[in-house]
Amino acid sequence: MDTHRLKYFLRIAEEGSITRAATALGIAQPALSRQVRLLEEDLGITLFQRTRRGVVLTEEGERLRASTAAPLRQLELAVQYAGSPLARIERGLLLGVVPTAAGVLAAPLSGGLAAAFPNVHIHLAVADTDDLVQRMLHGAIDLAVINPVPDDRLFFRPLLVEELVLVGGPASGLAPDVPVRFTELATMPLVLPGAPTGIRNTLENTALRLKVTVTARFSTDSPDVAKSLVGAGLAHAVLPLSACDAEVRAGLLRYAPICEPEISHQLGVAATAALEVPREFAAKVGVLLRDEVTRLVKSGRWPARVVPSAAWDPNFAEPQQLRERETR
Repeated sequence: MDTHRLKYFLRIAEEGSITRAATALGIAQPALSRQVRLLEEDLGITLFQRTRRGVVLTEEGERLRASTAAPLRQLELAVQYAGSPLARIERGLLLGVVPTAAGVLAAPLSGGLAAAFPNVHIHLAVADTDDLVQRMLHGAIDLAVINPVPDDRLFFRPLLVEELVLVGGPASGLAPDVPVRFTELATMPLVLPGAPTGIRNTLENTALRLKVTVTARFSTDSPDVAKSLVGAGLAHAVLPLSACDAEVRAGLLRYAPICEPEISHQLGVAATAALEVPREFAAKVGVLLRDEVTRLVKSGRWPARVVPSAAWDPNFAEPQQLRERETR
């Protein structure tokens, strides 16, 4: 099968419009439509349904996207880096990811890195921001996706911003079109992260400004444990939608936006000045990480807002803070 047709199919699914996909790909719309028809004929299925706003995937189309997006991305990266000296690097790469992001990011990022750097052993640590920061400072983690921290020993570049939502069990009555005021959280039993950085810090600072008290009935740094408590009706949780999207779709959990005010948290990639991986390698890892995050957000798999690329500097080996320090 022509992999270009799969690439076209995935771009249309991502854009939700043949017209927008044709513009992005730089080909004529009739030619793109013909490629889709040929792919459907090859497979014997219908991939898209037309709507007033564009196209949506059929059930068969959704299955094809789920099964081909990651392998095709890995193939593209393998071809892209095949002739690069980076593809011959043999070493370990120690990555850290906060628990709320691991479910959506770990697999596609690991697959992309493995395709680009086939001789690199990837070790992925999942822990809260404070734990990952300590590991970076002790050289046990090279790069980490974390919440921002006020630590001048780290170099942090923003990646995305996620809205936080209130999550309840199937009988909670929460609905995505009925926002819950932040002050109402003070009346609810909550399961909150034990770590002070990240979601808990956001909640406590917001509560302080509003002069209300938000109390944790339960504490855990595991999103899976938090979701099990919520699903059992023992508590509500405050999470990014990406951390509970599968359970919401399956009807195991319900959610509602939080308003007055809306609350969010930021994720970015961090490293230290003592980063030991080669400069070019670290820069490429940073670029691949940002590309993967952007792709996940654009496809709808990660409900979030990407921080504009102007704020991104992948050159971890010589970050702005370090350059300023050296010129003093």
